[in-house]
Amino acid sequence: MDKYYLGIDIGSSYTKYTVIDSDNNLTYSNILKTLSRNKDEKISTREYISNNFPVLFTCATGYGREHDKNCDITKTEIYCASAGVSALFSEEKTIVDVGAEDVKVIKSGTDGKVLDFYMNTKCAAGTGTFITEIADRAEIDVLKMSEMASRSNFVKELNSFCTVFAKTEIMKWLFDDVPIEDVAKGIYISIVNRIAKIRMDKDLPIYLIGGVSQYHPYLKNIMEEKFNSKVIVPNNPQLITAFGAAVLAKYYYEKINSKQLNKIKIK
Repeated sequence: MDKYYLGIDIGSSYTKYTVIDSDNNLTYSNILKTLSRNKDEKISTREYISNNFPVLFTCATGYGREHDKNCDITKTEIYCASAGVSALFSEEKTIVDVGAEDVKVIKSGTDGKVLDFYMNTKCAAGTGTFITEIADRAEIDVLKMSEMASRSNFVKELNSFCTVFAKTEIMKWLFDDVPIEDVAKGIYISIVNRIAKIRMDKDLPIYLIGGVSQYHPYLKNIMEEKFNSKVIVPNNPQLITAFGAAVLAKYYYEKINSKQLNKIKIK
């Protein structure tokens, strides 16, 4: 019988579900809004997983991990992000995780061990929420931002860390008739410059994950220009942390059962 493991990343904006098999192959995934009043979606998702995959162990991560009463273990997003990327790329690396509310920079070992990590300290500056709110003020469709920015040679950034003041700056750009493509690129430049202020080892391979990299692929280009280094975006970057949670669910299940088996052998 196939063995399956469930990882759940309960973020501030979205909850991500991933199921893997014994070979770490992703066999199922789903993304739902975390704070949706429609509880039936989450219930039906768990029922679908239960009915189609005999899950042996579950790991929850993210801001809301302690609220999932049906999981076997909980781990931090930093630990799960490192495990997820390392399951795909077994080398020492720097992981940049741009989420809805924060930015995490993780130094990760070849085996997924977290060697060091840092986070942004300037409220939501440089996050998905920052992009959404600033883009809304500029009346930019966030799904079209990357394409817009790719057509620009703009080099300016927003000077304000605070989202409120950044909105005021955006208004000035619009009053000055700055082309919308330049505004889009300026927002991305601001994000990357915020990330660059966080301590990281740029000599290591850089992996970019999180929901922002999923929907704003041009962010990778700006990062490569800023860091003068290749930036790798794994497939389905928004799911990487949930995938890492599933990988850890498998690891701890096997670890627990190995100990139990050893006890039986001793007897």
